[in-house]
Amino acid sequence: MPHTAGIDYEAMDEALRTLDRVPLPVGLKGVPPERGEAPWTPAGIRAAGLNARSDLPTPFALLRRSALAHNAEVMGRYCADRGALLAPHGKTTMAPALWRLQFEHGTWALTVGLPHQAVTAHRFGIRRILLANEAADPRSLETLVRLAGEAGTEVYCFVDSVAGVRAYRAAIDSTGAEAAGLRFLIDIGVPNGRTGCRSRAEAEAVAREIEQSGTAVVSGIGAYEGPAGEGRSPESLRSVGAYLDSVTGIFHEFHTKGVFPGDAPPVLSIGGSGVFDVVDRHVQHDLGSPDSYRLVLRSGCYLVHDHGHYAALGPSTRPGWAYTPFQGSLEIGATVISRPQADLALLNIGQRDIGSDKGPATVIDPLPTGGSLPIVKLNDQHAFVRPDDPAILPVGTRVQVGISHPCTTLDKWRVLLVTDDDYNVIDTAATIF
Repeated sequence: MPHTAGIDYEAMDEALRTLDRVPLPVGLKGVPPERGEAPWTPAGIRAAGLNARSDLPTPFALLRRSALAHNAEVMGRYCADRGALLAPHGKTTMAPALWRLQFEHGTWALTVGLPHQAVTAHRFGIRRILLANEAADPRSLETLVRLAGEAGTEVYCFVDSVAGVRAYRAAIDSTGAEAAGLRFLIDIGVPNGRTGCRSRAEAEAVAREIEQSGTAVVSGIGAYEGPAGEGRSPESLRSVGAYLDSVTGIFHEFHTKGVFPGDAPPVLSIGGSGVFDVVDRHVQHDLGSPDSYRLVLRSGCYLVHDHGHYAALGPSTRPGWAYTPFQGSLEIGATVISRPQADLALLNIGQRDIGSDKGPATVIDPLPTGGSLPIVKLNDQHAFVRPDDPAILPVGTRVQVGISHPCTTLDKWRVLLVTDDDYNVIDTAATIF
């Protein structure tokens, strides 16, 4: 379906050029020692002719460019083929250079989790922003309504209460902002989950308050299936299915009753990284193909992907996936610093470098038989692995570590090195967490 661009590429490119010139802190983790007295800049690293595996001290974080491009292309084709729109969660990477890549492959909007992330997105040229979370403190709300008053900017905000709508109204009144671009998505939750109306009656009350107060346009429904069930067990999928039925039921009723005014088709935004294929099929089964509405998926982890959680459970590994699988692009370079026992090797990375909230990271290279070797324990600066063979991974071995669930690893790095498949550093992706 036709839609206007959600990005100003000229503004994005100018902001990226500025970011490229910002000096990095001296001694920053993941970059080589400074050459002379001048600090590194992202542009300087890119132009230095470095090879990550031979020229960099460990630890460092890298992204393989070929995998990023592959994942962006596959997700763009999937959404286009299904008639869905994509608003990937920018908080996954908080790397504007990667956001640009996503928009190049058909992204409709950028999702954020917090108002200050919306500000960052706007400064880097993003002009259609989806805040998939509630906001309530006055200063944040004032920021959001001012953003929504910027020419050519649309800000879609989740709301789940009458009090939340009134807080936005107060922010508009206190700032005098002409928040023409403010759009509300009524958030539908699940009992004992996160945010969201817990009943149809609550959602109706929020819709009435929006209409009566004249605060913004009700542009659709927002939801998130994660709290309903995680993984792909039959029990989890039944729970997710029941939740989706409730969401599509409310959406259909509101659409029929004219709760969503305006010329644009209403938005139904749902679908994270884990089971977006299930969500997509279920929604289109309940509501039909997205011709009279916009189905907006918010998967954020597909671009970076991983070597653990999503590699095992994500959509691209399932029967019926019609595309090549997503590829893990994020690797952490580390060194074996101790072999104090025959069955123990210690790496110079730890909780400050990699996340472990959804399964262990794994050593993926070098291993004599291929495969991977899980990290069984993390300290602040140490990772414990237990090789079966006391002869492998001797002290001084440089290893590549694949992570599980990219979100809680990416936020530990200020600069991500982008490499070709021979580990030559060809670009950088600075993060703004």
